Amino acid sequence: MPLSRVQRYLKHGSLPQLVVFEACARLGSFTRAAEELHMAQPTVSTQVGKLADTVGLPLFEQIGRRVYLTEAGHCLYGTCSGIFGMVEKLEHRLESLRGLDAGRLRLAVSSAGKYFVPRLLAGFVQRHTGVEVSLEIHNRRGLINRLSDNLDDLYVFTHPPTDLNTVHQAIMPNP
Repeated sequence: MPLSRVQRYLKHGSLPQLVVFEACARLGSFTRAAEELHMAQPTVSTQVGKLADTVGLPLFEQIGRRVYLTEAGHCLYGTCSGIFGMVEKLEHRLESLRGLDAGRLRLAVSSAGKYFVPRLLAGFVQRHTGVEVSLEIHNRRGLINRLSDNLDDLYVFTHPPTDLNTVHQAIMPNP
């Protein structure tokens, strides 16, 4: 989809306005929408007005104290559930990444690390089954090259390099 077709929606920050619009359309009242959203009624009217300006068409007709959707309003209201559904799916995916339910962990270890790192990873992999774990085994020069190119998330060295600007943490003694 060309960005120019959605530019006006992005430019005017319409997501909060869509939330207000959806409540007004669902409840049939700006006042009840304001109560549900804990907003002042004039703020709701302003947000719906700004959204109507962005769309370029009126979204509601007012008859007495009740508001009714125009054809453009019906079209936008039908689209709101899809937009909110997509945002909900995105949030669900991000939550799983935040909670280590999904994602990827790339480790690179020295050849000496191949003997103990898999045992350390076993508990993590059992607890976090949705995380894809990869383990690369390299000599010291290979590890330093990978670190310089930032190819992995975690590096395990027998002796960490001191000449690179890195943060290191001892995980076990290495006699």
